[in-house]
Amino acid sequence: MIPPIWSALREQIAADRRSSGNRELANGHYMNIVLTSAPLDMEEIYALYEELSRKFRGQLPSGRKTTLRVSAEAAAKHYEVKELCDEADFARRGLFVHSALMLRFLTQLREAGPLPQLELPPLF
Repeated sequence: MIPPIWSALREQIAADRRSSGNRELANGHYMNIVLTSAPLDMEEIYALYEELSRKFRGQLPSGRKTTLRVSAEAAAKHYEVKELCDEADFARRGLFVHSALMLRFLTQLREAGPLPQLELPPLF
């Protein structure tokens, strides 16, 4: 992902850890949700990419590849999105597609408000 999205993700994780009390939240948890909820519609992917590009006035910063642990379902969805982009002649933009998907998710989280604490039922 691009550096500004990484920064926004780190800020969101810190806020969610504070509000929920869950100190185990990590990058992979968020990427897992992003990938499993990724659209398989090129028009939507194009729109998310264009929104990200607009935010940076067409000058998307360079980023780096990342390795995160995600579920088998999320990994499969990643490859589906990649194949879809390849078939649509939209290859080599995975870094920006993932950044755009994460931006959408972070925006949704901020609109939803603080992550609540998990209330566990008593054992006895």
